[in-house]
Amino acid sequence: MELFTVNRYTEDHKKSKGSGEAANEDAILQKLLQKAEKRKRKHKSSEPEKPQESVEDIKEPEAKEDTTQDEVATEPTEETAPTEEVDSNDFQVIGSTAKKQKVEMVLPAWLAHPTIIEGGNLIPDGDAEAAGDDEASIKQLSYLEKSTLRALKQMKIKRLFPVQRAVIPWVLEAQSKPEPFRPRDICVSAPTGSGKTLAFAIPIVQMLANRVECKVRALVVLPVAELALQVFKVFSVLCSHTELQVCLLSKQHRLEDEQKKMVEQYKGSYYSKVDIVVTTPGRLVDHLHATKGFCLKSLQFLVIDEADRIMDAVFQNWLYHLDSHVRSTADQLLAGVQAPLCYQELLDSYGKQPHKLLFSATLSQDPEKLQNLRLFQPKLFTTVLTLPKLQPKLENGEQTEQDVQQSANQFIGKYTTPAELTELHCLTEMRYKPLTLYALVQQYGWKRFLCFTNSADTADRLGFVLSSLFKDTSIHVAELSSKMSAHNRKLRLSQFMRGGINGLICSDALARGIDVPNVDIVVSYDAPRHIKTYIHRVGRTARAGQKGTAVTLLTDQDQQQFKKMLNEVGKSLGDEITTSPDLELQHAGIYKTALEGLRRRQENQKKDQRVEKIRKSRKANLHKQAGGADGLTLMEKLQLKAIDDLADEKPKEEPKQPKPKAKKVQKRKIRN
Repeated sequence: MELFTVNRYTEDHKKSKGSGEAANEDAILQKLLQKAEKRKRKHKSSEPEKPQESVEDIKEPEAKEDTTQDEVATEPTEETAPTEEVDSNDFQVIGSTAKKQKVEMVLPAWLAHPTIIEGGNLIPDGDAEAAGDDEASIKQLSYLEKSTLRALKQMKIKRLFPVQRAVIPWVLEAQSKPEPFRPRDICVSAPTGSGKTLAFAIPIVQMLANRVECKVRALVVLPVAELALQVFKVFSVLCSHTELQVCLLSKQHRLEDEQKKMVEQYKGSYYSKVDIVVTTPGRLVDHLHATKGFCLKSLQFLVIDEADRIMDAVFQNWLYHLDSHVRSTADQLLAGVQAPLCYQELLDSYGKQPHKLLFSATLSQDPEKLQNLRLFQPKLFTTVLTLPKLQPKLENGEQTEQDVQQSANQFIGKYTTPAELTELHCLTEMRYKPLTLYALVQQYGWKRFLCFTNSADTADRLGFVLSSLFKDTSIHVAELSSKMSAHNRKLRLSQFMRGGINGLICSDALARGIDVPNVDIVVSYDAPRHIKTYIHRVGRTARAGQKGTAVTLLTDQDQQQFKKMLNEVGKSLGDEITTSPDLELQHAGIYKTALEGLRRRQENQKKDQRVEKIRKSRKANLHKQAGGADGLTLMEKLQLKAIDDLADEKPKEEPKQPKPKAKKVQKRKIRN
């Protein structure tokens, strides 16, 4: 652009034509290149400046003489060039190579300053327990009612965990406040196996125990049916000593049977038969639209367990369907209305929205995701194994804002694991992974272990290979993945609990919240892709204060990425565990036979899939030929039928026109 400007507006351009014009253009181009080199050297502030040969040094003297007037014309551009590098907060200079300022993460106050729950050993000292001085003993806690104590004794629970001791009294106190003080919503982020289920089940049962009329007052939403069944069993034991009724809704049961358990009709009116509903999101939406009399107008508690998975999953639309079924006089459940400032508005809005309780071992720290839930003045409870060390104070006794933020970041966003968990790793090669796992089980004598893979297909293949390797031993290994039906998964899991199966090869479908007792070892056959997956995997062991071990099989390619993932959340790789080379060589022949059997099995499965595909294609062609000359499929016929039905309904909806009929009657009279 500058070259065009010089050629147009300088007097040299008007006088010089022909050969002089080309020489001027070359000189101006060299001048522009020189200025570009100067700008690059200015931007490289971090690197030491090196003397470079400028473009002017290699130009001919004649070109310098011809550009004397051109330099005068281009002087304004040299003066304005440095102004392009001036930093501005209002706009960004295009093409500027200046370093951008690092944007620091600023969390909301309730996320940056949570209530810290110090973890540690969940099993009390023997002396304190014998003397009866254990503060966590249920006998020493005054806020637990007699019915709750009897239920805890039935579950063989003698003391509460740190998360339960912090959350239960806080919820009970928040619910006991008079009008118009509305309880704050809470979020609890604690390791797996730390007792989060009892943390929300006990206060809900105690608050609803004195109810007079049976209505749905508590709704507990969980991501999978297996986890919903586990929570339902806990509520059933707690409610067995009260008059409360609890119901489980999942796709493992018929919809009609669940409707009979929830609602009854008497003299034209519907009445609820349950007080607490434990459900999955998909089943909840089914009942909201298909069950008459299923009313949530009296809902007081909304519990979302494994909240991060529910927020990330596609069935988040259940929140939209739930809005229209909560109190009609209130704003939408997730309307996000700010706290009213007027006393009268506080009275009007009191009790019209449920108290929301969010629980997860990997609760999201992303304010954007949490904003979708529209929490009311939320409060965060988070767990660390040891309390964070605060930064030293200033001379006046105060801390700077940066120090406070740094001390908050010491525990915010970190994923903690139980103190009783031992984390190990084993280096191997990809082609020898199944043999390495077999050698580990044989060498260390693992009797109850879970092995996690990244996909159901990998779990299927690994289960077949390990079954072949353990064929002549006392170890029994089986598969448990999402490919199996819910009934078969339940049977397989019950066999593992009874001891009929020593090891389960499963996908990450079992890694969330399922409480499998007495699991000694958790093996990650495939390195987890995200830290959340790893936390939920290792959380299947070292539960409720028991000791456990987690082993991760790593290749050279996986080791660096896995170590980086752990370092980002303040965790280390752990010690290395090895296998005996002689043991691997000894069973190399069995391993080769197992791989050959797997290859034949995969080929047979592919043949069966091709045959099934051909069968379906032939069946579709026969059905298409039987459809007549039109050659329409069944789905196309149904669509045409639906369009015809809509066309037939339109004339019926049009209002009648009595006036033309009256005119016809008058004409007939005239003709007669």
